[in-house]
Amino acid sequence: MDKSVVLDPTVQNRISELIKPIAEDLLSGAAEIALRAITVFQSVLANSENDLPQLAQRKAALTYTATTLIDVQPAMAPLFHLGNDVLIAIEPATSLEELADRCEGALTKFEKMLCASAATIADIAYDLIDPGELIFAYSFSSTVVSCLLNARARGRFFRVVCTEARPSMEGRKLASRLTSGGIEVIHTFDNAMGLVLGNCSAAFMGCDCIARPGVVNKVGSWMLAVACRELGVPLYALSGTEKFITDERMFEFERHERPGIEVWDNAPKGVAILNQQFDLVPFNLLSGLVTEKGILKESDIEPYLSNFPVHKALKMAPAEVS
Repeated sequence: MDKSVVLDPTVQNRISELIKPIAEDLLSGAAEIALRAITVFQSVLANSENDLPQLAQRKAALTYTATTLIDVQPAMAPLFHLGNDVLIAIEPATSLEELADRCEGALTKFEKMLCASAATIADIAYDLIDPGELIFAYSFSSTVVSCLLNARARGRFFRVVCTEARPSMEGRKLASRLTSGGIEVIHTFDNAMGLVLGNCSAAFMGCDCIARPGVVNKVGSWMLAVACRELGVPLYALSGTEKFITDERMFEFERHERPGIEVWDNAPKGVAILNQQFDLVPFNLLSGLVTEKGILKESDIEPYLSNFPVHKALKMAPAEVS
């Protein structure tokens, strides 16, 4: 955002209100949230036609939208890439009409990319789902849901085991979505994971961002990965390549700590509640990263980590090398 342009606080508040449902969303996966963020950008663009008559003001509003979306969900890499694509697209605009066309073009391209990526991943994952077997799925990921529903629609019969994914219980959303698509689901609590996982032929999880250290997903994913290793169950992370980020942005997920009352309301005085929402799974605990480019191993990821420019408004200090 041009530092010389002061965005009216009323405009900032209106944008923040549009973003608030995304900030409070603890149940949806990164790709699903990114699709909702597209509508936020569209609303900001539409509202600015009346309130922001100057080109610099509209650019500032879109920049504020991008940075705020990233800030409220720092673990969600697609929000970074969506905002980055929009800001790079509108940078050279010299008129209001060109700005609108460039913004809409970037949003449309990103949406098509997300949908095409999910469809390709679903086709690749089909071969990982053995007929008649149990598949373990953790937390909620629209990419994982698409893969499982695609396999069922193509006539493959299997059952899915999932756990609650406390404290937000998005495992219930997963179970509901799968049963509505004709998949039989066995649902249990997180601590029972070890009792059911050994009966599964494979385990699937989504992810919110990917960099050299590994993949970030809902807290409990590392525990799942270790359990899969011990039980000999292959674990696949399902993700489009829009989840790749640079190393300096990787550990932004650690800022995303929720209020302790979500874990224990009215806890006794002296009890500190930790409610971090994400953890890191290193690549050596994964059997593969299922992307629209194929099933990747750790040795395959380097080309995806730095093959994109970063807009100046979103750049961070380089990561320290220890």
